[in-house]
Amino acid sequence: MFTLNEIVRAMTGKEITENDRVFTEAVVDSRIVSSGTLFGAIPGEQTDGHKFVGSAFAGGASAALIQEDVSGDYFCLDLRDAYGDLPMLPDAGKPLCVRVRDTVEALQKIAAYHRRKLSGMNVTGITGTVGKTTTKELIFDVLTRRYNTLKTLGNMNNEIGLPLTLLRADENTEQAILEMGFYVPGEIEQLCGIAVPSVGVI
Repeated sequence: MFTLNEIVRAMTGKEITENDRVFTEAVVDSRIVSSGTLFGAIPGEQTDGHKFVGSAFAGGASAALIQEDVSGDYFCLDLRDAYGDLPMLPDAGKPLCVRVRDTVEALQKIAAYHRRKLSGMNVTGITGTVGKTTTKELIFDVLTRRYNTLKTLGNMNNEIGLPLTLLRADENTEQAILEMGFYVPGEIEQLCGIAVPSVGVI
C-alpha cells in the first residue's frame, strides 16, 4: 500500500498537499486490476500496456503510470520535468495518468522509496540457480507463524516483479521474503539496491 504523494516524491522530490490517493498495489496486467490499483503500462515485445489503460480504469484502477501518450478523458500528471510546478490535482473521481520517462524505471524508484519508508520491515533476499521458490515458501511458512509477512507471489522475481511485491507492503508488514532472479550480470545488485535486504540466502 502506497500513495500518490510517494510517487511524486520518489520521482521529483516534491510533495502534493491535497487530493492524495492511496493505492492498494501496483500491477502491469490490466486483467487483474481491482479497485485502488495503480496500473503500470509497460511496452513489451508482444504487446503494449498503453493499449489497455482504458480497460484498467474500467476495472477499477485509481491511476495509470505511463511513458507514452494515451487517448481518453484522463487528467495527466507529468513528472518528467523535476523542476516544473505541479498542477492542481483532481479529486479521486477523475481518471489519473502519471507520465514518466520510463515506466519500469519509475516502478523501481517508487518501490525503493516506499521500502525505505518502511524502515522497520526486515527483508530477506533469496537467490540461486534452482530452489529459490521452494526456499521462499519454507522461510515464509516459518516466519508467518510469528510475524506479519509478505512474500513474492509465484516467481515475480525480476526487475518488474520485485518492485510490484514491495509496493504491496505497508506499515504493518514486519517481514518480506523476496525472490531475486538474475539473467544478466549486475541484476542482483540492482534488486538489492531496491529491496535493501538485511538477510541473504543463496
